[in-house]
Amino acid sequence: MAVISLQKCARYDNKILKEKILAGLRQIGFDPAELKNKRVCLKPNLLMPVNPERAVTTHPELFRAVAQIVRDYTNDIVLIESPNLFALKPTIKKTGLAEIVNDLEIKIADINVTQTLRFPLAHSYKNIDISKAFFDVDYIINMPKLKTHGFTHYTGAVKNLFGVMPGLSKARMHMRAPSQMEFAEFLLDLYGGLLNGFEKPKKFIHVMDAVVGMEGEGPGPSGKPKNIGAVIVGGDAVALDYVAVNLVGLKMKKVFTLTEGFRRGYGVKSPDDIQMRGESLEEMRINDFLPPKSVVRGGVIWPLTSPTIKNLFVEKPVPRVDACTLCYNCMTVCPADAIAKADDAKVPRYNYRKCIRCFCCMETCPEAAINLKKGVLQWLMRT
Repeated sequence: MAVISLQKCARYDNKILKEKILAGLRQIGFDPAELKNKRVCLKPNLLMPVNPERAVTTHPELFRAVAQIVRDYTNDIVLIESPNLFALKPTIKKTGLAEIVNDLEIKIADINVTQTLRFPLAHSYKNIDISKAFFDVDYIINMPKLKTHGFTHYTGAVKNLFGVMPGLSKARMHMRAPSQMEFAEFLLDLYGGLLNGFEKPKKFIHVMDAVVGMEGEGPGPSGKPKNIGAVIVGGDAVALDYVAVNLVGLKMKKVFTLTEGFRRGYGVKSPDDIQMRGESLEEMRINDFLPPKSVVRGGVIWPLTSPTIKNLFVEKPVPRVDACTLCYNCMTVCPADAIAKADDAKVPRYNYRKCIRCFCCMETCPEAAINLKKGVLQWLMRT
């Protein structure tokens, strides 16, 4: 049985956030005094260097509130995170965390120093290289942002743990797991490894920033901030994601880390195993939350179909001439090498025969300059 606390929180006020987070911790049965003299990892979502108001990253005030609670019990705090493409320290500065890190004397781990996490019971990925710093901590406090995601439909507690891997190695995983179901299976192998693969198991606490989330074409700047007014606290990532998905009215069947996560049973095995505390989920539910436009496909067939068929039935990312600045972040992050520079072109050149539709380019575009264009026959599909 997993206990999840849903707290109402309308704004990023330090006093209110600390009260809500502490209330949530009490309701799930966690006493922060357990952190006394322990080494604690803080794992926010720092996808890219953007202002907090764009709702791409964990808000600095939620990070501050969690860090202050931890700091009351230990001086040994380390921030561990890996932006997809960008250097960590400039990202920390741009997202508003630098002052907090300095004031509270939080260490910053070198994500590029790795160690292999071994989980023999994983379905496919039994050995995964992650930041060595995770091996050295006692507690991991995961601080995901509630957002939509063009590829995984939703990103939350399970998906945020993808950041334990170094930068571009994450993008390359899309080539190894090109379909949405395969990628979800990988994320769950990683989650299972984090729960069971350390010689000394780590204690996980998840504190979700859902005060302002993201709807539409997330998880990067192409998505839109959405007032949700919540903080969600729990010790089980799958259970917390279930509550978050239901809070904003997304369909669970489209979030494969949930459907497969329940089936695997690393934590709870069904929604019936979740006990709610705090606010009523029904009373707080958001009824006008916009899902991403991309179509969810569960099988492993569609990445292998001919490029012609794929272009007819699958959305493709298309850069906008009026917004693109030719920074070529998209080209750097593309795991399929499907994007190239073009002489005298106003936008990068896409090779849609090679494109695997992972939408990493959209995720890392700082100008929100990439739109999804539906396939010619996509109206035939039922989403």
